[in-house]
Amino acid sequence: MAVLAWAAPLALTLNKEERLFLWVSVLVGVLLLGAWFIARVDRWRKRQMDDADDAPDQLTSFRALYETGELSKEEYDRVLRRVAERAGAKPKPVPAATAESAPAPEPPATQEPPPPPA
Repeated sequence: MAVLAWAAPLALTLNKEERLFLWVSVLVGVLLLGAWFIARVDRWRKRQMDDADDAPDQLTSFRALYETGELSKEEYDRVLRRVAERAGAKPKPVPAATAESAPAPEPPATQEPPPPPA
């Protein structure tokens, strides 16, 4: 609108060819500005869609890290909760005492060494 505010009084002082050139320039400027705006909105929209779609890829990579031992169970659970919160899902509750509720591992069966030869 600001372009039209200064272009209209200027058009009154110009001859016919100059006025035509002025209005064509204004039209081209408005079209370029509109194209730039549409491109920015499209880029923003695609970025929003990309953010929502990368959650399965993230979970796969974190699962691989957990399976190789680079992430502990607690870290992996924390990542799952954060991804679920970001996706809008309700995360599963975390058990209060994981170390206390886990059964104690049985000691390995020891074999007595054979008696030394006499």
